Amino acid sequence: MRTQKCYAVKPNINEFLDIARRTYTEIVDDIAGMITQLAEKYSLPMKTSFSSARGFFIQMNADCATLPNGQLPSEFTKITKMKNTYSFTSADLIKMNERCQESLREIYHMTYLVVCKLLNEIYEHIHCLYKLSDIVSMLDMLLSFAHACTLSDYGKFLP
Repeated sequence: MRTQKCYAVKPNINEFLDIARRTYTEIVDDIAGMITQLAEKYSLPMKTSFSSARGFFIQMNADCATLPNGQLPSEFTKITKMKNTYSFTSADLIKMNERCQESLREIYHMTYLVVCKLLNEIYEHIHCLYKLSDIVSMLDMLLSFAHACTLSDYGKFLP
């Protein structure tokens, strides 16, 4: 849903919005790359995860036997364990999450401005749209009556 909100306005409408989207994408790519590097550094099966409450975080399926000294390295914080799944983060990842959230706020604000501008332009012509919908519905009704008359035997009752 976050992605849908980010790309609700098509590209090339607002140059600054396009730049903010690229920045957001780069931050998300940097987060994934950082977690991949940490997985290689510690030789652990880490993967990138996301939740709306926590933002981006690291998950790992492992038992204590695969961990060095039975513990995660000290650079990881906010460690939770559920069955065989560890969830945790690092100071760098928290900073990247903050940058990501700031970038999203910027995108949402610019999207809001673009949509407000569009609505203001539409409001000037809204009366035409109401008239158009009225005319189209009238034509649809007349066409339905004409179609019903051609399919039935109404003509045989006329003198």
